[in-house]
Amino acid sequence: MEVALVSAVLKIVGTKLAPLAIKEFRSKADVAKDIQELQDLVEEINDWLHTVGDKAIRNGRSSKWLKRLKEAAYDAEDVVHEFHIEAEKQDIKVTGGKNTMVKYLLTKPKSAVSEFKIAHKIKAIKSRFDAIVKGRSDYSTIANSMPVDHPVHHTRKTIGEVPFYTIVDETSVFGRDQEKNQITSELIETNSQQRIKIVSVIGLGGSGKTTLAKLVFNDGNIVNHFEVLLWVHVSREFVVEKLVEKLFEAIAGDMPEHLPLQHVSRTISDKLAGKRFLAVLDDVWTEDRVDWERFMVHLKSGAPGSSILLTTRSRKVAEAVDSSYAYDLPFLSKEDSRKVFQQCFGIAMKALDTEFLQVGIEIVNKCGGVPLAIKVIAGILHGMKGIEEWQSISNSNLLDVQDDEHRVSACLWLSFVHLPDHLKPCFVYCSIFPRGYVINRRHLISQWIAHGFVPTNQARQPEDVGIGYFDSLLKVGFLQDQDPDQDWSTSDEVRCKMHDLIHDLARQILQDEFVSEIETNDQINRCRYLSLTSCTGKLDNKLYGKVRALYVSGRDLTFDKTMDKQCCVRTIILKYITADSLPQFISKFEYMGHLEISNVNCEALPEALSHCWNLQAIHVLKCTRLAVVPETIGKLKKLRTLELNGVWSIKSLPQSIGDCDNLRSLYLEDCGGIKDIPNSLEKESPKPTSVHDFFESSRIIGPWILFRPC
Repeated sequence: MEVALVSAVLKIVGTKLAPLAIKEFRSKADVAKDIQELQDLVEEINDWLHTVGDKAIRNGRSSKWLKRLKEAAYDAEDVVHEFHIEAEKQDIKVTGGKNTMVKYLLTKPKSAVSEFKIAHKIKAIKSRFDAIVKGRSDYSTIANSMPVDHPVHHTRKTIGEVPFYTIVDETSVFGRDQEKNQITSELIETNSQQRIKIVSVIGLGGSGKTTLAKLVFNDGNIVNHFEVLLWVHVSREFVVEKLVEKLFEAIAGDMPEHLPLQHVSRTISDKLAGKRFLAVLDDVWTEDRVDWERFMVHLKSGAPGSSILLTTRSRKVAEAVDSSYAYDLPFLSKEDSRKVFQQCFGIAMKALDTEFLQVGIEIVNKCGGVPLAIKVIAGILHGMKGIEEWQSISNSNLLDVQDDEHRVSACLWLSFVHLPDHLKPCFVYCSIFPRGYVINRRHLISQWIAHGFVPTNQARQPEDVGIGYFDSLLKVGFLQDQDPDQDWSTSDEVRCKMHDLIHDLARQILQDEFVSEIETNDQINRCRYLSLTSCTGKLDNKLYGKVRALYVSGRDLTFDKTMDKQCCVRTIILKYITADSLPQFISKFEYMGHLEISNVNCEALPEALSHCWNLQAIHVLKCTRLAVVPETIGKLKKLRTLELNGVWSIKSLPQSIGDCDNLRSLYLEDCGGIKDIPNSLEKESPKPTSVHDFFESSRIIGPWILFRPC
């Protein structure tokens, strides 16, 4: 599996090395020669991996050789990334922005990133690749050193967020009518012996428990019978306080920011008092009766006849919560499995030859009647035009397992292997989000661009290319649960999430490159994706050494002010951190390309933003106290997107925003306090007399700005 990820990283390295290998460059340090040789080495290794990689992948466990190669690939990309940014920064100051690499290296030999510093780093990387190529002399270095094995599952505990969708397209669900009717009847039926009835649906991951719960949740009989309908995604870590906050959000429609738990609990009780409710608790794992009873206290005010529908993978969970009815969700029949497969293909199914249909049926039968496995495999097959590719999946030894749970996992792993190379890093990046996280398409694409996953040197805008990548991941089922009623062609707010098993897959692929809990020093040395939820206290500075993507959610998080500035971080997402921590984060990660800040009680964006030369997107969400965007924002010459959403206190935008030469999108939503529009945004249009007139006339300002009415 590691081969696929290494290959994707190497491809990015090769793409970024290409503009550096320029004939015009001459240097005593012979940098150009080293760059060209490094590019040749990268291409040679990648071609070789494509030739022998399948055998290595089927052997499952990665060798030390592959780990060395991956580390070298990451470090090479970091060096090139740093070089590009410093070159652009100096070029704008000195040469006016033309022929960036040539002019920077020829005219500024004593600049911050000098020829000799770059030469030293490039030579060191090239030496590592030379050694790696020599170690690859015999194919057995990889293939024979890795015994055949199935993926080992390492589960990390994280706290998920509330799912955004409870709507399901019933036409895409097969073989669940009987189950839906049976569970609906159980929930509605009154039990005088039990004030709150608990019905549990038990099934394997990917078997369709959540989909079935959605069918029940939206059933007309349920809607008419219950006065209050609530949906809470629980996930692995059963923290009562967090679940109560989610319950509050489901009832009140807003997060209980800075409210004491006692107040939150009282609000829930008041809202449910005397009302018959149905609460869906999706994906429950806890077997602790004490925790369960502590949670149930908050639901006691509901009227008799209230019910809880619980989905879980374990019968022990159903027993621990004293379920009055437990339903074991069966696998799909072969006939319904084929219907799911056919539905995933749509009209393209009719064009398949008999040979394809026969192999397709063989593959579907190996999926064991698990809907998720069928959908993901079907999505991969849809993009394959040769019968040989279909047969290679059918014959894969990964599918030759008897255990149902491992069969599902094998289908998902095999699907990743056959995912196009350009989509692999985009998918793996999504591991940074917590379980159940609602993913905004626009934000995700911005993050991909910051990491270099989306090419920016094409005729098409990178955002448009990114939409194609996003749609491809949806088609193969790696992203899912989009709103079926949404018109994507007219909406920028496309949202989706990842199934828990697919989320697990993304983190398993990264192995120790993903960290959510610090356990060993080795983790710190290898960490590239750092996701910290509900964290408090001071973090080890060493943790940030090689991190590329950072997700932080925690009000009391701090770190040592003496920490050196970090060059590797591309994307930062900050939620619920203290306002005092915000300037520290921004000042330490000035090479980042994407910054997302939400639910932070800051009154102004830090002046340190002006030093983040590479910053291409800023998203400020639900920071209700924010009143000031600094005038120095005009120094961000690469800024493409600025979004202010739910920023009520801000009254105006700085005049310097017109100096952001590459600004393409400005999103203002729920920002009713803005009364004045900077003259610098007028372009050739006359200054509007009001904000309303401004938005009405904004279409003549230019296609590079998209406004949303406040």
